[in-house]
Amino acid sequence: MPGWSWFLIWGVLLVALVLVVVILGRRAWRKGRSALDAYGELTRTASELERVLGQLDDATAQVAAREYAVFGDRDERSFAWGVRRAERAHRRQARRDARVARGRLLTHSTQNWTS
Repeated sequence: MPGWSWFLIWGVLLVALVLVVVILGRRAWRKGRSALDAYGELTRTASELERVLGQLDDATAQVAAREYAVFGDRDERSFAWGVRRAERAHRRQARRDARVARGRLLTHSTQNWTS
């Protein structure tokens, strides 16, 4: 076998290797790009799901509060209602006392022309 045939054989093998690497690299590039596109879509979907999950948590809290208002502890609600009622009575009495005090100042004033 002549010497130039070795160069021809190795040249063909080298060209075939380059072609295989280019073809496989192109396929790998396309698959990689499609995988990155799918990852981007997955990220967008996950963020949308997180947003909806937050809304769902808020709705769940509202439903739980509504259920607690209907089916909650009766003693606790009664106590809270009594406290609010006592606070209102205290405020009413404080306003009444202030009105009485203002009225006494008017009736017992030295400048009162009716006395």
